[in-house]
Amino acid sequence: MTSQQLIENENKETEQDSLTSQTIDSEVALDTGNNSFSSASWLAYFQTNKMARVDIHFPGEIAVPQAVRTPLLKSLQRFQIGETGEGKHLKKYASTINDSAYEECIDLFIKEEQFHARVLAQMIQTMDGNLLSWHWSEFAFVILRRMLGLKTEIFILLIAEIIGKCFYKVCSDNLEDRLLSAAFSLIVLDEIGHLEFHCSFMSKQMLQFPLWVRRAVNFCWSALFFAACTVFIADHRGTLKALNVSPQAFLEDCIKTFQRAAVRTLSI
Repeated sequence: MTSQQLIENENKETEQDSLTSQTIDSEVALDTGNNSFSSASWLAYFQTNKMARVDIHFPGEIAVPQAVRTPLLKSLQRFQIGETGEGKHLKKYASTINDSAYEECIDLFIKEEQFHARVLAQMIQTMDGNLLSWHWSEFAFVILRRMLGLKTEIFILLIAEIIGKCFYKVCSDNLEDRLLSAAFSLIVLDEIGHLEFHCSFMSKQMLQFPLWVRRAVNFCWSALFFAACTVFIADHRGTLKALNVSPQAFLEDCIKTFQRAAVRTLSI
């Protein structure tokens, strides 16, 4: 398959995934009026996404200027290692919900993240980069996620998902290589679904708590989110600069996405 054929296939899938993404709002995403969550509907979404997915193969070379390639590689290496986890801890907590459809959703969610890891690995290797086996930022997120139960894990996971979604969108919007941009677009669509899925589930879980508790959770969650954004921007400033995106613009996009997630998750 040529790179042009792959781009055409990806464009078709992007259109299909765009429709799928739109159906999230109308069928399975959080309805702020009744805060409903249907694990069966979300399972259907993940299964449909799995069947519609195509393999992504990059040609021998990706057209990225050296000034962009060097910082971009460093960023992608860190994201790639973060997407490779097996999710054993998350699966263990999900099993305590006593909802087999939700457990299947978590399994398919993890497989989508692993698919992203394989795509990122291809990008890195095609640009003559090496894959990392460890990075302090991933280690820190893992420690935070495992401190308490399922709710804490998902709150921390959502921070990573929000920052990741915003970064992948920056790459999709600003990279000139069509194939690379298309691949990032597909990842962004998946991340939109992941955010909707986790926010919808957490909304149902958090409704049992009074408003003052949810506001306190939001305060702590927001503080952790801003701290994570600050560290991320400092660590990836070179990539943002190479892609002509200011730290302030990136932070504003992250904040808007986080605020929407907070309203959906905590009903505040």
